[in-house]
Amino acid sequence: MSFLFYDLETSGLAPAWNVPLQAAFVTTDGDLHPLRETVLRARLPAHVVPAPDALLVTGLDPDWLEAAPLSQLELMGTIAGILEAASPAAIIGFNTMAYDEEVLRHGFLQTLLPPYATSMPGLARADVLIMLRAVAMLAPGVVTIPVTPAGRPSMRLGPACRANGIAFDEADAHDALNDVHATIALFRLLRERAPTIIAAMMANAHKSGSVGLLTRPGTLGLGLFNHMIPIGGIMPTPGNASSWAVADLTIDPAYLDATPEQLGEMLFAKGERPIRLVKTNAQPILLPWEMTAPAAQEELPPDGELQARLARIRGHARFRDNLAIALAGRFAGKEPSPWPDDSLYSGGFISREDAITSRRWHEVPWDQRVQLGRELLGDVRLKAFANRWAWLEAPGELSAAEREKGAAWFAHRLDTQDDMPWLTRPAAMRRITALKAGSSPGDAARVRQLDAIERWLAGRGTPLPRAA
Repeated sequence: MSFLFYDLETSGLAPAWNVPLQAAFVTTDGDLHPLRETVLRARLPAHVVPAPDALLVTGLDPDWLEAAPLSQLELMGTIAGILEAASPAAIIGFNTMAYDEEVLRHGFLQTLLPPYATSMPGLARADVLIMLRAVAMLAPGVVTIPVTPAGRPSMRLGPACRANGIAFDEADAHDALNDVHATIALFRLLRERAPTIIAAMMANAHKSGSVGLLTRPGTLGLGLFNHMIPIGGIMPTPGNASSWAVADLTIDPAYLDATPEQLGEMLFAKGERPIRLVKTNAQPILLPWEMTAPAAQEELPPDGELQARLARIRGHARFRDNLAIALAGRFAGKEPSPWPDDSLYSGGFISREDAITSRRWHEVPWDQRVQLGRELLGDVRLKAFANRWAWLEAPGELSAAEREKGAAWFAHRLDTQDDMPWLTRPAAMRRITALKAGSSPGDAARVRQLDAIERWLAGRGTPLPRAA
């Protein structure tokens, strides 16, 4: 199997409200020999206000953003093409499951592309951060985990590389291609020093590996933040086969006669949680118990008792029925987001008809795109995004009423004083003021960068001329 390593640098930390500004991809063969590299840069869409903190961390200045060769539509379309061409492959990054994957999913939805492009047939998904955590727990002498001045272990890419002899200066971090090369080097090191653990974890890079384990009769080990617990698979969530309920076998199953309501509370209880949910499509640290038992941090019941508890749980028909009800209703009553940007998981899957129309939308000129958005798209989210891009990229194809509506949306999105889930310009300006106030006299370069960001944000009152 080949590997596709990638990294994104983005406009902020909230995936639903921010966009990639830089993306790097490196394809390797199974022995990690590089085959090709791709680096992409995109302009910031006019309606997105970048987080000043993110620009400081990445070092991306306004001139860099303005000069990027790709629009956001072009960037996301190119990334979708890279993923489609990569199959069969394992897609790998560092902290990608928790962040970069979410940025891609939201970005694909908002640009009328398949949101789950990384999960298409032939693709597996792995995260070197998750594998580093697994090795640190199961073979602590194999890798060095650096410690912060506060005495806490640090799993950041740069410190983890340097602690294990991989040259990666902090000044080179937060450049997408540099981060990808560091990720490859760290993955190579983990694979050389802990081959059995990494092989088992790579089997979980596809959900079929995790599901195969969860349907086994024996006890499994599940990695939490910094230790392993014995668990047993119970059942997949109704309507979401990628989410499995598992039982923490350190806890006596005295809850088997609980009502669906009581079981629902247990799923999200703080502290002791007898029933947990495992995402089988997110490379869980899920391994046979015999591999993981030495990493448990507490005195446990004997293996025979763990097996007996699992047998009681799986053999209790009423409990399984009540748990299925609790799982199916765990989001009942939750209000969906009123904003299309934040509706990836609450708005349902894209229909086949809308997927076909969306593909056609990317293939035709703007006058036809506007018509497709008006007449054929049935998903209200896709309609909103199609209208948005038409107003930003080709306002001349819209009616006067549509342009006026778009201008009102844009003004609110950028400059509302209300407390919103996205970053507005007034909020960004306040953050810049706070960052300047917290700068020391020796931070002259940092203050100059903040001044440049502030001037640039003040001038972002209309879409970029190139977009119009």
